[in-house]
Amino acid sequence: WNARVAEDRGVEGGPHRGDAKWRKRTTPLGLAWTPGDGGIGGGAAEVGDAELVRRRSQAKDEADAAYVPAAMGPPAASAVQCANGIYIEEACGLQAGASLAAQADHVYSGEALLMEMLSAMDRHMQQLRETQQGLVATVELACRRALDRNFGRLVLVGSAALRVETPGSDVDVVCFTRRDPFEVVGFPVDVLRRVHRALQELISQYSEHSTNFSMELIDDARVPILRVLWGPAGQSIAVDVSVDQTRPVDHVRWFQRVGAAPRPAAPPPVVAPLVTLTLRCVKWWLRQRQIPKTREGGLPTLAWLLLAVHVCSLPETHWQASVSSQRPMAALLASLSAFFRHYSSLQRLDGVLTFAADGSASDFRRRVDRKGSPWAELAVLDPSREGSEALNLAPRLPPATQLLLVYELHRASERLACIQRNVEAIPGQGRMILEEVFEQLPEGINELPSFHVGGMWVLVMHGEYAGGVGPPRVDVGLVEGIVPRPGWAAPFLLRNDERSELRVRLHDIEEHSWRCFSRRPTSSLLSPRNFICCLRLERDGPYWRLDREAVARHTAMNQYLRDLYSNSGDVDDESTKASAAESVGAESTSSSGASLTSLSSPKGARCTQI
Repeated sequence: WNARVAEDRGVEGGPHRGDAKWRKRTTPLGLAWTPGDGGIGGGAAEVGDAELVRRRSQAKDEADAAYVPAAMGPPAASAVQCANGIYIEEACGLQAGASLAAQADHVYSGEALLMEMLSAMDRHMQQLRETQQGLVATVELACRRALDRNFGRLVLVGSAALRVETPGSDVDVVCFTRRDPFEVVGFPVDVLRRVHRALQELISQYSEHSTNFSMELIDDARVPILRVLWGPAGQSIAVDVSVDQTRPVDHVRWFQRVGAAPRPAAPPPVVAPLVTLTLRCVKWWLRQRQIPKTREGGLPTLAWLLLAVHVCSLPETHWQASVSSQRPMAALLASLSAFFRHYSSLQRLDGVLTFAADGSASDFRRRVDRKGSPWAELAVLDPSREGSEALNLAPRLPPATQLLLVYELHRASERLACIQRNVEAIPGQGRMILEEVFEQLPEGINELPSFHVGGMWVLVMHGEYAGGVGPPRVDVGLVEGIVPRPGWAAPFLLRNDERSELRVRLHDIEEHSWRCFSRRPTSSLLSPRNFICCLRLERDGPYWRLDREAVARHTAMNQYLRDLYSNSGDVDDESTKASAAESVGAESTSSSGASLTSLSSPKGARCTQI
């Protein structure tokens, strides 16, 4: 399957069982003999190879140490076809070498940075690929042992299948079972427990390397997941296993059908589609800026990707890409600018996004009846489900979370608008702007823990608008206590949680010095719905002072709230007009039959096979 497999039949020393065909594969544990597609499961023998494990672990450590977000050369081309003809394709790389990037840096430094950024991600992912493939092969071996003849197949899904991987991306696989009328396989969570036990037994045979393995069975989620990790904490490679989940497979097929991801059966594309590169950059922005994840109550990654696909399919994006197609990364820069500009206000996130089944058109219908509220109600319908099976992928976002999202989107849009498309007046200006757009925030800065941590400063939105009393405020506060709702065991709180308690001592901010002063002697009782993000403060003698990022967020969010509520009386009229305009654009896109595959691909971008 999707592992580095050498077909080996009848090799001396290899196991034989009747007419079953066996194959030898490399795993993080060494070499493993497993039955082929025509064989009978069970009874496989393994041949350990400690030296192979040592070299692979060393290669991963070198890859982690070598990863630099910029100024890395293009990845080496590599192609290893899997046993059944399916590829794990390396994310889209850049054919242009360091000399081309150096030449472009003098005139188009922003485009040069995009080139370096994608190339660096390619290099990093390629160095990890062999270990990822070995870990997937080990998971497959455990699935075969646990399920025996009830094992069907293991399917690659998620970002790896879509070719939009970024450093830190997990590998997602779905184990499909083969139903037997005379044997009960059990529920998905039961299957995962069996796979978990099989992995434990497999790992126990290699005690000298068992410390590199760890597993987490998430059995209380809506979709049970077995997470398998290889490597030290903080630098581990993760494979997430689910059972009999068809939706992730349908999503990959939909992206392949509309041309946003290469088809596995087709020859690998020489030039990476522009939409694929755009999706990958958006995904990298989500990670760098710590945009709230699905588990915290934020938008799923799939919803973000579909929002980006919609923008890429708009006629104006096609036109901008065609105008900029003469330079390697200019079309990609135009596509990214269009994405952030399109969603830089709440009105653009207030409505229902739908796609045609064949991907030939997309339609965003603005919400006309806003019921006096300026906040958005976003719905992103699953393109793989139609009619009565239509499913909204976007959860209801509380106002504080919407404020964080629109701040980040508007921030990126403003900066990208400053990049000159022609020769830069100030050398290196485009590079500096893009570095700000993708500036990395500390891990967990937008996540609210479920336990109290001393000295945790937060940005909260409180004072809900009611009866014209006034807009809500964004304030700085010091957390003095957190009480999760009964039965909650996760280390973080959901953003739409109204039952957990958050005790915060609110502070006033002194203008110009940005020092914090306690507003009242008692703390305020809030909930996670009021939480925007955590803050980093600096010591200024006996006082605490906001750092640069905290000042920017506090100032911009309060100004946005004032503007939002000052214009709330005209919201309905603007929404109706915008809805009509958007509908006309959607109809023209549909009637012209525009598809994502018609977008020009940036010259110099290619896909490498692993």
